Amino acid sequence: MKNVVYGTVLVTAVALTAAPTVAKDLVYGSWMGANASTNAITLPRYFDRIREATGGSINWTLVPGGQLASGPGTVDAVKGNLIDGGTTMAPYTPRELPATNAIFTRTVAGNDVVGTAGAMNELMLLNCPQCLAEYKRNEAVAFGGYNTTPYLLMCKPEVSTVADLSGTKVRASGGGVEIMTLAGATPVAMSPAEATSALERGVVDCVMGSLAWLRNYGYMDITKHVVEFPLGMAGPPILMYLNRDVWEDMTDVERQAHIDNAAELVAVGTITAQIDIDAEVKVKALESGITFHQGGADFAAVIDQRVQDQEAHIIEIATQAGVEDVAGLLAKYTELLAKWNALSTDIGMDVGKFTEALNAEVYSKIDLDAL
Repeated sequence: MKNVVYGTVLVTAVALTAAPTVAKDLVYGSWMGANASTNAITLPRYFDRIREATGGSINWTLVPGGQLASGPGTVDAVKGNLIDGGTTMAPYTPRELPATNAIFTRTVAGNDVVGTAGAMNELMLLNCPQCLAEYKRNEAVAFGGYNTTPYLLMCKPEVSTVADLSGTKVRASGGGVEIMTLAGATPVAMSPAEATSALERGVVDCVMGSLAWLRNYGYMDITKHVVEFPLGMAGPPILMYLNRDVWEDMTDVERQAHIDNAAELVAVGTITAQIDIDAEVKVKALESGITFHQGGADFAAVIDQRVQDQEAHIIEIATQAGVEDVAGLLAKYTELLAKWNALSTDIGMDVGKFTEALNAEVYSKIDLDAL
């Protein structure tokens, strides 16, 4: 009898060992179009890395174009498990993500795209317990925030000065709302994808966004004028905003694979899919006949005013939304921006160096159970 029992146990153990791993097929719903650089470059590369690192036990399928969830609807879609993950921008859901929105709403002047992306990730993941708490409240886990290039104005009518913006309607979000108000324009809230038809039909005159949007969202054939003056950076758009139950159902190895590859996700998403694409898009835009205007002291004055006024406004709004110690959060952001501005001098536009820095300073320090 003992031999029979041992034999049965042995056969069962061998069968379990030999059994193939059951793959988890997960759905990522993106409100961006299929041709958007995030969907065409950044996410496919990351999902391939996850598939390889987990031996095929995690298989992400990307469904673009808002087929499953809109930008404003992504937080609820993830919470309700209509999708397993998606891209989230806090200004679309400020009531649900008020601490993250406080970070996103802060306008960062200048053009250090890489350094700002590094600071955003370190702040959100290691220095913002308010952020982690709100993700948990919404049944989510969040990481992988990238940065866009400084926002510009892409317009259908001719706009080359701040005075030209008087009476215009401009698609804007986050800190851009205040910037456009200061400039005398009327800000209009909508996603970049929604702005395509709005720009074409004259619902808005301009879009405030990164130059890559000319291609990503089909503005190239509609836009006639671009004001190149940098109107600040804001973020991060969060690439990996995942359902918490889905995350917790993963093995430690599967979760670690997501974190181990997240630094490259951010680096590729920021440099390859934003900075590099901007340069390509400008060449195409000039070839298509779009006129570029430099902007000048009048735009600089608007940005200076925004930077001077923004902290008190952000603190007021976020505090009213229930976020604690907003002043401390913004002070830490300032500290981290200085740190990463120094680091970015050596990083330059090197994806490998940026990946290494993000791993060393942020992603190697993440506690899987604390997310």
